[in-house]
Amino acid sequence: MSDEPRAPAGWYPDAQGETRYWDGAAWTGHTASNYGLTPRDPTPTPSTAVGRSAAGTTKFGQRGWKFWSLIGIASILVIGTIGNLAVEDPTASNESVETSTTSAEVAESTPAASTPSPSSEPTVPPVVLLFVTDQKDGDSWVASDGKEYRLGLVNTPESNEPCGPEATAFSRKFLASGFTADVYATDTYDRTVAEVFNDTGESLNIALAKNGLGNDRYLEQFRHENPDMAVRLDTALASAATPECRQVAKPVPLVVQPSEATPSKKAAPPKQECMTGYSPCLPVVGDLNCGDIGFTVTVTGSDPYRLDRDKDGFGCD
Repeated sequence: MSDEPRAPAGWYPDAQGETRYWDGAAWTGHTASNYGLTPRDPTPTPSTAVGRSAAGTTKFGQRGWKFWSLIGIASILVIGTIGNLAVEDPTASNESVETSTTSAEVAESTPAASTPSPSSEPTVPPVVLLFVTDQKDGDSWVASDGKEYRLGLVNTPESNEPCGPEATAFSRKFLASGFTADVYATDTYDRTVAEVFNDTGESLNIALAKNGLGNDRYLEQFRHENPDMAVRLDTALASAATPECRQVAKPVPLVVQPSEATPSKKAAPPKQECMTGYSPCLPVVGDLNCGDIGFTVTVTGSDPYRLDRDKDGFGCD
């Protein structure tokens, strides 16, 4: 072990001219440029510091190393404190970054809410109910839209036939709160043929069949026009009720059938105008039903009163 005296710890210029901290045994990595220090007095080398300390000729040699040692220690403490403040809460910056990242992730993962324009919003057309304004019988009437409707595939008795008045009354009550129509055809009288539903969605066609007030007179002939309803009518008719319909008194006809003239007498010419297309003569009026006539007529023309429903050439038969 060498007995050569060593300079006390302190700041000294090294071989490169850099002021570096001497720990009393070896050079350290701390330099004046690292700590921003400028010695007040000319800084001795470790060798001169040892000589002066041994000789005891100067105050610096005796106490200068203590001064610079204190400065070095103080500098280290100050720098350490600043470093601690800088890293005192390492999570603070991380929290900021995480918050920013989380917000960005949420923004990316959450689809932007789109406000539909008025034109893109689906619109459901309101249900418009129709009302009966002129009822003909149980299966036909004029509605509030000006069209004449005819129930499809089901037939009700005429007003002068058994259960005719009951069928008419049933339909009138069934449609009292309004109706909608699933139109699928037009008949030879230019009437709108449809399945008709009341305000609660019940089918009048099926209801008449179930209650024994509608028959299958035209079902097979026109089944192809609405196969779905035809199947439902088959089921309803198969289990139809048997109503106790009264035999109504035959109404007094508006048109009296002319009596046949005897060979000795000629029939007097009619005193009224006759509607074209019927024999015997029918008056020219707004409308006539079979209940207003009371006898069978021969249809010779276009049948404006629509008396020949089955197209056999005879009306009200």
